[in-house]
Amino acid sequence: MAGVKPEVRSMAYLVLLGRLIVSAAFILAALPKIQDPAAFATSVEGYRIVTGNLAMWIALVLPWLELVAGLGLLIPQIRRGSNLIIALLLIVFTVLHASAWARGLDINCGCFSPHGSEKAPDYLWLILRNLGLLTACVCVLICDWQNRQRRIRR
Repeated sequence: MAGVKPEVRSMAYLVLLGRLIVSAAFILAALPKIQDPAAFATSVEGYRIVTGNLAMWIALVLPWLELVAGLGLLIPQIRRGSNLIIALLLIVFTVLHASAWARGLDINCGCFSPHGSEKAPDYLWLILRNLGLLTACVCVLICDWQNRQRRIRR
C-alpha cells in the first residue's frame, strides 16, 4: 500500500476487520446448527411463526446459507452478494427477535447453539448485536461500492 494516504489505509483495515467479524459470526453460528438440524428446528418452531416441515426445511437450509455467505465475505468475487444476503438475514433475525420479545416468548434464539439455555433470552442484547453486525455489513458494502467506483473511473 505504498503511496496510499494513512486515512485510506486505516479505513481499509477497519473494513477488513468488519468483514472478518461478520464472517466469523456467521460461520460460527452455522456450524452447530448444521451438526444438529433437529434441535435447530425446535428453536425455529419456538418463534411460533412456522412449524412442522417448513421449520425443518428452514433448519436444514438456513445454516448452510449462513455458512456459504460467511465464507463468501472472504472471497472477493462474491463478497458483495454475500454481504447483501447477510444484511437481509440480520434484518429478518432482528425482526424475529423483536417479535418474540413483544409477544413475551421465552425461547432459545438458536443463534449460536440449537440447544436451549437455562437463562431467559436477553432480547435487547440480541437485537443490539444484530444491529451492530448489520452496521458493519452496511459500512463494508459502502466501502466496497466506493472502491469499485474508484476502479471504474481509472
